[in-house]
Amino acid sequence: MSEQIFGGYMDIIIKKLTPELIGDYFYFFDNVAFTDNSDWAGCYCVYYHYSEELLDEIKESVTIRPGESINRIMAERLIQLGTLCGYLAYLDGAVVGWCNVNDKDKFARLSRERRPDLWDDQDACEKVKSIVCFTIAPDMRRKGIATAMLAKACEDAAAEGYSYFEAYPTKGEVNSLSYHGPLNMYEKLGFTVHKELKDYTVVRKKLSGCV
Repeated sequence: MSEQIFGGYMDIIIKKLTPELIGDYFYFFDNVAFTDNSDWAGCYCVYYHYSEELLDEIKESVTIRPGESINRIMAERLIQLGTLCGYLAYLDGAVVGWCNVNDKDKFARLSRERRPDLWDDQDACEKVKSIVCFTIAPDMRRKGIATAMLAKACEDAAAEGYSYFEAYPTKGEVNSLSYHGPLNMYEKLGFTVHKELKDYTVVRKKLSGCV
């Protein structure tokens, strides 16, 4: 379902990513998202889902032509499987923003095996939703779109019975590596510091009781 977030000079519609919206997703990443940062143009937001097992599976099942993007192929596979999840923000029918949201344990790079520092003993009885990336069209940044998507994601996670919503704002100067979103954005929406790591601050928002 979609939800109108802003009125007045800007009306933003936020939709959950589904396989039916895969064309919008790829148009955004192919033509809009990184027009000011070509080094990131081929990411397709698969980094936190990446595993050698998944890569081997794709190589075995897909004929990859020279010059074809393995990340794009991986993104298409993950969206079709319902593993790559999140929200697309639309303005006048065009995608202007994206955020990657899923169960914490669905992100391969956040697994207990890879990142034990991100897990607590009590997490075994808690449903935790994580957000790992925001990508906003260059000419639409600093207009509150990321905040609106985060608010929508938190609202949906609460309705789905999650105990906490977790995020990982990067420490230091805001730059192209700050794709997790700034700490002050999370604080405005009621997140508090859960733990401090070397490069990241782990923040959480309480949503519901432990299930």
